Amino acid sequence: MSRSSFQQFHWQSQQFGCASNDIDRFYSLLHEQMQRLGMQQQTLGKIESYPVDLYSPAAPKQHLPNILISAGFHGEEAAGPWGMLKFLSQLNDDVFLSVNLSLLPLVNPTGFKAGHRFNQYGENPNRGFGVADGTALETEESSIEGKLLIKQQALLKALSSDGILTCHEDVLQHHCYVYSFEPEQDAGPFSLGLRDSLAQYFKVAEDNSIDGCPLDNGLIHNHYDSSFESCLVRIGAKRGACSETPALEDFDQRINANCAVMQQFVSSSQ
Repeated sequence: MSRSSFQQFHWQSQQFGCASNDIDRFYSLLHEQMQRLGMQQQTLGKIESYPVDLYSPAAPKQHLPNILISAGFHGEEAAGPWGMLKFLSQLNDDVFLSVNLSLLPLVNPTGFKAGHRFNQYGENPNRGFGVADGTALETEESSIEGKLLIKQQALLKALSSDGILTCHEDVLQHHCYVYSFEPEQDAGPFSLGLRDSLAQYFKVAEDNSIDGCPLDNGLIHNHYDSSFESCLVRIGAKRGACSETPALEDFDQRINANCAVMQQFVSSSQ
């Protein structure tokens, strides 16, 4: 089976009291949390009437680790952005005493609103991040969102120098798994900790092959492709990961799991 580009997926969240594609409610709640935490907003560009916003600490500290969490690259993977909202609701501004945490909460707003994988132009926002000589480059696969991010690569490279986490979902799965990137050939505590945070909510996928990538012990380790997180690791991030929650399971449980993996990522970076 393969993932459909335009099949629509919608769920209802009991904890947020709305549909998974309620983009206006999402932005409203996001604004509340960012105001509460005092994070600095930068609009990288607009897709139709929707902003692609980056949030970073108002007063970053030079000696602290720089980490970036992103979500919402694929519109049918809605528990990532909503999981970030839950993560933010449980966050206090004292987190900025231990890490410089930056966020890309919703990269593909038109796909999110429609509930389908690609953006409204039929492009995949998580492909087309080319790399040559340590520099991110546009390719024929680059989406309108991807081009915005590639133009900001110097900033994103600085904000993710100590780690990048992107939160995805797999609409074909009942089980969770993680793509991980570490300097070592074998996965270490960083990768295993992210996997185990998801395993509190779902069974870990058995050893197999997913999208042609070997899955071992719930991890696809150091597999480089043209994705955003792979690109940031290749241009300088010390380590990275892409979490995958199973979209065939309960939506609120997936929100909780995405919140948990973000908490684990921040905890492992402090």
